[in-house]
Amino acid sequence: MSAPARFWPRYAAWSLDAALVAAVLAPFLWGRLTRDAQALEQRFVDMLDRFYGMLGQQIEAGGSPLDLAAALGNDTLRQGIAALEAALLRTLCVPVLAFTALMLVLHVVGERSRWQGSPGKRALGLRVVPRDGTRPGFVRTVGRQIAGLLSWLTLNLGHALAAIGPEHLALHDRLSSTRVVRSTAQPLPAWVRGWILVQAIAAALLTLLLFGRLAALAQAAVERALG
Repeated sequence: MSAPARFWPRYAAWSLDAALVAAVLAPFLWGRLTRDAQALEQRFVDMLDRFYGMLGQQIEAGGSPLDLAAALGNDTLRQGIAALEAALLRTLCVPVLAFTALMLVLHVVGERSRWQGSPGKRALGLRVVPRDGTRPGFVRTVGRQIAGLLSWLTLNLGHALAAIGPEHLALHDRLSSTRVVRSTAQPLPAWVRGWILVQAIAAALLTLLLFGRLAALAQAAVERALG
């Protein structure tokens, strides 16, 4: 007997798929991603130097360093911000498109198979079914993935809908008239809870490392501005 899949089993299944896709893409994209990330950091440093240089000029001219209108009107600073935005786009564009395309293929093929789910869903005993309980057709399966983009574009509010209601339907479930069911209503196995915990710890550590690196770059820019 199957039961509606709640938010956390669905998230765990998606994250397993994401880890699989990332592992497949890493050998092909790692070199490019490393070079683009280094260029992005250099553009960030350049923007900081422009920003603190602009502040120094404002102070020397008797202006206030808090004058945002003057800052936003500074051509040099605007050029630095534009270069930073372009570097960020170059860094993310190819990896995100490649990841999205491979995830799309993985889910369409998986949900059209006799298991009616991607490898991550199969590992947790999840299946994708139309509202009538049959196997989803190709058009419905592709439509479900396209509708899933709206769940991302709503800042994941579309995914969060799976945490509420008796059927636990995400936005893309509702739009494609599908639902995700689980073969058991038992609590998540220990290894799944551990997998989610590892992700939370890794996300916290990466956030701390990122903010630490940004703070170090900003401190170095201030020291250069002070001579």
